[in-house]
Amino acid sequence: MKIGLFGGTFDPIHIGHLILAERSRDEAALDAVWLLPSFRPPHKPDRKVSSFEDRCEMLSASLAGLSAYRVETIEADLPSPSYTAETLAALRARDPSTDFHLILGADSLIDLPYWYEPQRVLAQAGLIVVPRPGVELWTAERLASSLHLPSSAVRMQTVPCPLMDVASRDLRRRVADGRSIRFMVPREVETIIRQRGLYV
Repeated sequence: MKIGLFGGTFDPIHIGHLILAERSRDEAALDAVWLLPSFRPPHKPDRKVSSFEDRCEMLSASLAGLSAYRVETIEADLPSPSYTAETLAALRARDPSTDFHLILGADSLIDLPYWYEPQRVLAQAGLIVVPRPGVELWTAERLASSLHLPSSAVRMQTVPCPLMDVASRDLRRRVADGRSIRFMVPREVETIIRQRGLYV
């Protein structure tokens, strides 16, 4: 099985996330995409994040009926904060025959050398990279060089994707200001946000 892992805070998940996931699934010939909500994001220690349960419920609602997708909650069972290297190790121990690939934006690719144990990340998963406007698209060779690794250590595929100018932080702000988020998130997600009073 070739599985794409799309990690993030997803606070909330929005239409840009879903388009990126589906384009990656199609272009990279993935058998499935697992959306991997971060239990405790190491890069957001000072920001209040919605509960893991609320974020997972929004993810599940947005993926209802889609057999090629699932919400993977393994990070809730791992030590915090949620490091990708450790998450991959746990997934590979559980599913040793699965070929995992991380789905990343080009901005995250540039940051990867500063992640926790990036060499371990690359040893455990391939990369599916989506270009971002105004962000240089690194090659596999450049990433390998930045980590003092041979080029063969990086398995990377670039996937073109429509550019969606939607961001979770802007959606949270719109909700707080009493403005519409219709069509920016799935209708089921908007309903959960309104019913739970999230972001107000």
